[in-house]
Amino acid sequence: MLASDLNNREFVNPVNPDDLLHVEFFWKEPVLQWQTEVQGKEVRGPRTPFVRIVRPGDNTSIIETAVRDDHKARWPQKWLAWQIREGMIEGAGDIPGWKLDDWPGIKPDQLNEVKFLRFSTVEQLAGASDAQIQRLGVGGIGLREQARAALKERNRAEYKSEIDAKDKMIADLAARLDKLEKSQGTLGLPKKG
Repeated sequence: MLASDLNNREFVNPVNPDDLLHVEFFWKEPVLQWQTEVQGKEVRGPRTPFVRIVRPGDNTSIIETAVRDDHKARWPQKWLAWQIREGMIEGAGDIPGWKLDDWPGIKPDQLNEVKFLRFSTVEQLAGASDAQIQRLGVGGIGLREQARAALKERNRAEYKSEIDAKDKMIADLAARLDKLEKSQGTLGLPKKG
């Protein structure tokens, strides 16, 4: 078997030919040709995951087909990233905390990368170890520090709003107490004290 053979899982050449292809997964509702001809109008099938494989620079070699298991095995990272983007991974929304999608401090390309590494919340990113952050590359440490700073600011703002609400409640209670004490004085009731 040749070293460039796609069936060779221990690929030893410097460049895997699959890395040179543009691969994207997407949803498609294929046209059901036979039913379309019978009914006289376009009939579409169920929404199905498809893959588009393109050799960059060659518009004559575009392949679009329904996703098979060999596509998932051949490009597992791209398949996983697409599943995460589409919300197909179970349990990703069950993690409590500040969702990365809701954090304005993260760029879209960074968001895709951290989601690929299975981070779901800003708290997870802020608490990540150095080993986990190294997988994010050069900007990983800065992103972790931004997450920590954003969490501190958010907690500070939440704490301040709670304190302000309590201060307002105390001021309202004091005003009601003053009003009650004044009304007791006008009724001729003895004041406590």
